[in-house]
Amino acid sequence: MAANFGNKFIKLYNGNLMPSVGLGTYQLVGDEVRQVVDKAIYLGYRHIDTAHSYNNEGEIGDIVKSRIGTGAIKRGDVFLTTKVPSVCHDPCDVVDCVELSRTQLDTKYLDLVLIHNPWTLKRNEKSNSTESIQFVRYNIQKTWRSLETCVKEGSIKSIGLSNFTTGQIQSILDGCSIKPANVQLECHAYLQQRKLYGFCQTTDITLTAYSPLGAHGRPERHRFEDQPVLLDDPELDSIARSHNKTKAQILLGWLLQRGFCVVPKSKSEQRLIENLDIFNIKLNRREWTQIQTMDKGIRYFKFKNMTGHPEFRPTEDF
Repeated sequence: MAANFGNKFIKLYNGNLMPSVGLGTYQLVGDEVRQVVDKAIYLGYRHIDTAHSYNNEGEIGDIVKSRIGTGAIKRGDVFLTTKVPSVCHDPCDVVDCVELSRTQLDTKYLDLVLIHNPWTLKRNEKSNSTESIQFVRYNIQKTWRSLETCVKEGSIKSIGLSNFTTGQIQSILDGCSIKPANVQLECHAYLQQRKLYGFCQTTDITLTAYSPLGAHGRPERHRFEDQPVLLDDPELDSIARSHNKTKAQILLGWLLQRGFCVVPKSKSEQRLIENLDIFNIKLNRREWTQIQTMDKGIRYFKFKNMTGHPEFRPTEDF
């Protein structure tokens, strides 16, 4: 139960340390992401989570470089996570994508690179429409081997997966020479991911929870009528009062206690401060059980647009 209490870092199996609280940057672009990342680094954040598809790596790289230039931080102080998109699963595209991310983030190495999704897509080069995306069946182990090569060459320190099921993770483990160090997935009190959590514990793979507060700022395409607001759940009220914390802090602290890294997103300075002020939260057994009973299997990101893809497995835990 108390896997990571009081620990600001999670140790990956390869010995690298990952700050257990990071800044999520999904949907943050342009000047907005510059301002948020700059503010976050000033407040003490040392883990920035981005992705090729977020279209904000250049802005993040500018801010990190600027902070390094002023002497506020050193490159070794900040942990940069990014992701290879579904349209770049071909081995040649993987290498190009990694090099582009390194260039945009203005760094000699990337701390953690994830395959963003298990499903491979192909874009029609003659059209920029999202409707031009085609489903492709692909051997994802080839994609993984390209990431392994990047690790061996020194451009990436650790590699992992995102939105993979237990079966898909196992398929990578069956054919890899460098195993995944981290799996990033949607996880919160309404979606506790116990099966995948147990699987990753037995294989010594760390976990990162995205949308740990229930993805209240998610795009309209991911909003459905059967999705209650996690932060409105009254089950959290008494726990928050007893610890003199907000409900958001309790949810993040609970995940840290489970051993997760968390990457909440916020534009508010107050919430950025609060999201870092969670290392002194230790839930007792009654509170732990109370949160466990909140598990409803509610997934805020259903990826329904992937229905029909051979690697989209909504009935398998992921």
